[in-house]
Parts: sequence; C-alpha cells; structure tokens
Amino acid sequence: MVIHYFLARAAFAVFSCLVIVRNGLKKQSLDLTGAIAAVIVGFILTLSNLCFFASCITFFLTSSKLTRFKSDIKEKIEDDFKKGGQRNWIQVFCNGGIPTLLALFYMIDVGIGEHAIDYAKDFTASVLSVAVLGSFACSCGDTWASEIGTVISSHVPVLITTFSKVPVGTNGGITITGTIASILGGTMIGLAYFITLLTLLTIRRIIAVPPQWPVILIGCLGGFLGSMFDSILGATLQYSGYCSVKKCVVHKPSPTVKHISGRAILDNHVVNFVSCLLTSVVMPIIGYFLWRGLM
Repeated sequence: MVIHYFLARAAFAVFSCLVIVRNGLKKQSLDLTGAIAAVIVGFILTLSNLCFFASCITFFLTSSKLTRFKSDIKEKIEDDFKKGGQRNWIQVFCNGGIPTLLALFYMIDVGIGEHAIDYAKDFTASVLSVAVLGSFACSCGDTWASEIGTVISSHVPVLITTFSKVPVGTNGGITITGTIASILGGTMIGLAYFITLLTLLTIRRIIAVPPQWPVILIGCLGGFLGSMFDSILGATLQYSGYCSVKKCVVHKPSPTVKHISGRAILDNHVVNFVSCLLTSVVMPIIGYFLWRGLM
C-alpha cells in the first residue's frame, strides 16, 4: 500500500512537471537548462507535499505571465531583457533552490504527504511548511513588484535606503505600485497553499486542527518582506548605473556609466537566493507567534 502510494505520487509529479515544463519551453519562459532544472525542482516539491506544488506552480505561471506583460516597454528599460523571460537553470535554482532543499528535509524528517500547520503537535512539519511558503511568497512578491512596478507605476522610483529618486530599473528602487504588487503576489501564494491544504483536509475529513487561514497572511507578509529584503540587498550590494550609450540602467561599471547606487558585490541571482533564504527563516518565526496567539 505504501509503495503504491509513493508510485502514484511520483507518477503525478513526473507527469505534471513535464506538462508544465513543456508549456514553459513553448512559451519561452524557460530555456533548455531551465527546463531541466524545473523538472528536478518541481518533482521534489510535488512528491513531498501537494501544497508545495500548488505554491510552485502559482509562482511559475503568474511570474511567467507577468514577465511578458508590456514586454515592449521592458525591452527599452532593461539591459538584460530576454523575450518571454527564458529563465535558465541558475534563475530556477536561485528562486526554487531554497524551497526544494526544505522539501527534501521535509521528506526525510516528516515523510511524504500534507500536514496542517500545527506548531503545538506537529512542530517540524509546520516550520518547514511555513518556510517553503515564505520562500515562494518572497519570489512571487518580488517578481510581481518588478514586473508590474516598472511598467505601470505613475511615480518615479525611490531608493529604499535613502528615498532619493532613481531611474526605473535601479536595483533597490521601490514604488507604491510595486510594493502593493509584492503584497498581492505573496497573498496569491498563500491562497494557493490554503485552498490546496483545505481541500485535502476536507477530503480526508480532518477537522481537529488549528485554523489554517493564517497561511494566507503568511503569504502576504512573505511577499512584502521578501521584496523588502531584495530591495535592501539590491540597493547596497548590487551595482546600478546609468549608461549614456544604452540610455538605460545597467548593472556593471564602465567608462560610459554613471554610478547610481550599490557596489558590485552580488548579482541579481544571488540577491534572489539570499532574499528567499532570509524570508524562509523569518516566516516560521512569525508563524509560530501567529498560531500561538490563536490557541
């Protein structure tokens, strides 16, 4: 029975990942290396917990859609613009590496399957689950902020560390629109997790659990905090300068570039990775006190 259960989940994980990755290749959301990485990440997340799968697929589908949103404008203001987004393996692992590693710990320590968030009776599963949720909320919130905030904001971005006005595309530049988008992106992850978890608990007729709606709030806060972490790191440890030749913000110094902010210590991939890591550490702590207050 256990073997059949494992094989069924593994089969679903493989099938769902291949379908999604095929769609990503077709729409140029992934290149070949990104597709291979996505299959690995998606398989581990789906096998371990279907709520993790729901969070992952929500992030991937919404971020891919938003990457193509007003791409003609982004092509003019982004130095490293790629049609369709075309995420490679580095981008996939920088956004999905932390939750994938957490999902592996989850399978080793907790096992395969979904658990209600219950810090009192199921501490390890709760911590790891909220950490995964927080990491995806961070990635989704930051992506929504970047993809929406750069093209529809009516305000000039301000640097998060000094609040001085900066050109669109500057690392660490924030807008009201982008901030709201980060909250909505994280909330979307929380909703996907909550709906999936509530559905599975209902099917299994499990009712003696603490309220699960706070996962939506965890997603909301994760999106906001993750975006803030990303902006602070971007403003201080990423280089931003305005190129007089390309007429846009670039992220490497050169004789034709006027420095705006930051230092050339981290690139965007590492900033995404560190932001996900920080959010995955902070959110289980917030979750602990949040659920504790409900008991």
